[in-house]
Amino acid sequence: VQVGTALLCADEAATSAMHRAALMSEAARHTTVTNVFTGRPARGIVNFAIRELGDGDGISALAPPFPYAGNAMGMLKGAAEKQGKADFSSLWSGQNASQCREAPAADIVAALSQGFSR
Repeated sequence: VQVGTALLCADEAATSAMHRAALMSEAARHTTVTNVFTGRPARGIVNFAIRELGDGDGISALAPPFPYAGNAMGMLKGAAEKQGKADFSSLWSGQNASQCREAPAADIVAALSQGFSR
């Protein structure tokens, strides 16, 4: 089982404040697979860049290949984040961010494992 998204807001995670806010918001309910940030498909929270560059489904035939897409988005991301906007930030997330919370990673894993005990 994969539980990476559940750990993105853990105390030990290096996730940015902007990314954490998105994960804890209503926006986290809307994710898609996109290649606009890296040139490779990955799931993220839908934002301006995905909507406008993703050909309607998150994937763009015009996205530069890895790793060039990241370099191309870097300046846009930096400028937008200086204005407090995540419009060009890669807000990686799985399909279910509902388990994402701020707590020590050990506590999050323990809580998740309770659902699997017999």
